[in-house]
Amino acid sequence: MTAITNPTPEQAEALAALRTALGTDAVITDGALFAELVDPYEPESWGGQRSLCIVQPTSTEDVQAVMRIANQHDIPVWVGSQGRNNGYGGSGTIVPGSILINLRRMDKVLEINEDFGYVVVEPGVSFNQLYAEVQAQGKKVLIDTPDLGWGSLIGNAADHGYGYTKNGDRARSICGLEVVLPTGEVIRTGMWALPGSETAHLYPKGYGPDAEQIFLQSNYGIITKAGFWVMPTPETYFSGTIRVEEDEQLDAMVDALRPLMLDGTIPNIPSCFMGSSAMSYIGQRKDFWDGEGPIPEEVLTGVREQADIGYWMCRFALYGRETQVDESLAAVKAAMADLPGVSVMGEKLPGDKIDELELDQGASVQGGKPDMSMLSMINFAGDNGGHVGFSSVVPTTGKDVRAVINLVRKAAAEAGVDYSSTLMFGPRYAVHVFLAFLDRDNDEHTRHVYQVCRDTVQVAAEAGYGEYRAHTSTMDVVAAAYSWNDGALGAFNEKLKDALDPNSILMPGRSGIWGAKYRDQQPSTPWKQ
Repeated sequence: MTAITNPTPEQAEALAALRTALGTDAVITDGALFAELVDPYEPESWGGQRSLCIVQPTSTEDVQAVMRIANQHDIPVWVGSQGRNNGYGGSGTIVPGSILINLRRMDKVLEINEDFGYVVVEPGVSFNQLYAEVQAQGKKVLIDTPDLGWGSLIGNAADHGYGYTKNGDRARSICGLEVVLPTGEVIRTGMWALPGSETAHLYPKGYGPDAEQIFLQSNYGIITKAGFWVMPTPETYFSGTIRVEEDEQLDAMVDALRPLMLDGTIPNIPSCFMGSSAMSYIGQRKDFWDGEGPIPEEVLTGVREQADIGYWMCRFALYGRETQVDESLAAVKAAMADLPGVSVMGEKLPGDKIDELELDQGASVQGGKPDMSMLSMINFAGDNGGHVGFSSVVPTTGKDVRAVINLVRKAAAEAGVDYSSTLMFGPRYAVHVFLAFLDRDNDEHTRHVYQVCRDTVQVAAEAGYGEYRAHTSTMDVVAAAYSWNDGALGAFNEKLKDALDPNSILMPGRSGIWGAKYRDQQPSTPWKQ
């Protein structure tokens, strides 16, 4: 991303107003940050994203000032927290000439409450930072973290991101938001709207309509503070793996897993990785296969045998008193005992020693300890690698999991793209994440991977499987698939947008929601050409 080099008089006035309100150091028009706060994997032939400037506020009041100036000068705004949403567009803007608000400087951990199990943070607080602060204060809580710990809690939750503890459905662990609206007003949600509330982060609703969830995956406001529920540190933590030897044996394992989650035996968000994903840890694609088309199955089989792993490796966790963990583990083993090619393994650990132990990636994140080792996967397709995420939601049944695997695998094969996926399980739904690896040094291949993900949206939707989050370049396509009753949901979203953002200023196009200003003629973007 680069800055606009010749701003219009109106844009120049806005820049001057921003510098007066926030200080000159908070308004950035050149430098390395522009190269960082983009979709890092965007094809070079798209020509890059151009913004008016990057602003880095340090307070809610600063954010309010930015929104008032943007409205006054009719300049759109895009927002990123840490800017680490790689694979889904990063901090890349949709409308050229936008003000990009980067919230990294709003990085205060405001509260860690051990007695009730919650934290309150600003959007610049990363999982790594929160974990370090919990350790520094000696608090006996276990935070929830995704696979990479460098991102923002608030930013990840705002895009419906997942972790792997009891609070792994992070959007549902939110309790109390502070939000700057598109016109610059600030509100607090739920019980936090009550002055002096003693239950601001304890009771998740409040009185009247529950507004919190409308600020997630939307362009209705900018979250500047949030409360999150966290777990108490357990006496005992079991880091478990269910090994599935052959691909087709996954179906029965999923059907056996669902009752264990429904009755609470397995309390976290289990996740399954293809065993062949080990390739991305131990080398690059060219080290295993340098031919045309997807990597052949016999090569993948050889990698699994070399690494001594199954076709699928499903990690899960148990927490509680040792007797509780032992009882739950016995139930998991009993449920899997009669399934051919399925075995259960793992390690029982003291919950209060997780920080001191050397753990592998899965054991770390299920134990609430952030990890960064999965970054090594990024360059699998080439020295300058990347990936695009395509993420469908299906029922937690072997039949449906198999259907989405077959659907996406077929689309990938027809496009000549390697298939690699992760499955995240809730008791009633599973999320199938297709990691489409790309080589940024091969512009044609990169563009092709993006297009495969766009094309597959409608194929999955026709099978009844919608996407739970979307890359910036695919948001309109994903939103259009939610078309019941002539797109009634989209029309409802637009009504809310126009009421809250009459000037169509805040993140136009986010989640396929366009304000009235852009609705009839949306900006020309590279992926629409």
